[in-house]
Amino acid sequence: MESLTKQLWNLMDSSRGSMEIPHTLELISYVAFIAKENPDSFQIIVNSGHAKQLDMLIEAGKVLEEMHPTEVCTAPEHYRIDGKIINHVVNYIATITNFNVLASALRELSSQTLGRHSADSANLNMERVFTALVGACSKKTLYDGACGLARLASSLNAEALFLEEKSHSTYVTAYRLLTLEGKDFKLVAGDSLLESAFGYKQQFDLVVMEPPFSLKFGADERRRLAESPFIQVPTGNAVSASAGDSLWIQQALSKLNETGKGYILLPQGFLFRGGYDAKVREYLLENELLETVIGLPANVLDSTGIPPVILVLNKNKPAGSPVVFVDASEIGSSNKNRITISEENAALIADLAAGKLADDERYKTVFMPEIRQQNNELSISRYIARTFEVRELDIVQELKTLKSHQADFEQSQQKLALLLAKYQ
Repeated sequence: MESLTKQLWNLMDSSRGSMEIPHTLELISYVAFIAKENPDSFQIIVNSGHAKQLDMLIEAGKVLEEMHPTEVCTAPEHYRIDGKIINHVVNYIATITNFNVLASALRELSSQTLGRHSADSANLNMERVFTALVGACSKKTLYDGACGLARLASSLNAEALFLEEKSHSTYVTAYRLLTLEGKDFKLVAGDSLLESAFGYKQQFDLVVMEPPFSLKFGADERRRLAESPFIQVPTGNAVSASAGDSLWIQQALSKLNETGKGYILLPQGFLFRGGYDAKVREYLLENELLETVIGLPANVLDSTGIPPVILVLNKNKPAGSPVVFVDASEIGSSNKNRITISEENAALIADLAAGKLADDERYKTVFMPEIRQQNNELSISRYIARTFEVRELDIVQELKTLKSHQADFEQSQQKLALLLAKYQ
């Protein structure tokens, strides 16, 4: 995939000054979608002059509207900026033999180019961690109510994907990428918190989500959300303006079947905040729905530098079983204030969460009586104390070193005084 990513970089470089990078990425996914779903028409487009290619792509897309949503098959007006760029993209897509790999490269490129300015997709760190945690799921259904470019959902290889995405442009690109990969999926554009397209009777084996952090709501949204059928913890006439993290948790639970498990990435503030978050924590604990709390390093995400946490929810958690705490805050390698989680790191985190390394100081099981004593707060530092190795100093040796440095300093001061006297 590395060579493919390099080729895509070169293709984007050739479009700089004529098209914005997000539009170029969208154009590539659009042309690839046409090439895969309407190969006969695409071959004619490849052999045509670039002045006609956009109109021909549009016509090829119209043919696909019987099988796919109209907006996915339609080319936005901003593609008309430069016919030569469209020709470059068409010629490039004509060389692609593996659309599945192309889709993965486009997601990775989107993460690299949009970086902290985008919350449209997970990055490679999260893909590795979630894949290791969830494990084999080829015979399971999966739901994600904030799927972005569907990177997490696609990487897990579930039997069928049920996805929702609020951003319309992200939804269109995600749909095309999933089609390129040949996934069995249902993807709907819409706000899954306000009104889920899949309702609340249909439930799934897995919920995996990386929703927007600390989502804020307007007054009208707060009143509508208070009436949502997935709400289990009473909110009053309106939900709190900052209740986003707690709402995503309840939505995830509402989508799980009786034996389902949910994996949701949140800011660590949820673990200790008061107010509505505290009520939701109590609900999770007293109903024995929280299985694992995994603290991750700061700067592990593209969209924020704050340290996140993964909550593992289990609708079939054995009664009386503990909550597992994992401190993975020091796992990963650092490079220029960015943390990289390797596949080996991700496997270690998964082994800790599964209790395979029970003697590791980064792992601890905690039962409800102890958590109640902590006022139901779930901050990992309350349960796992970090140990620091302190080197005992040799006072005599340190004093000798200090005297040596002091002598050197006095000698340099004398030399400086002589030089100043000489040249004044």
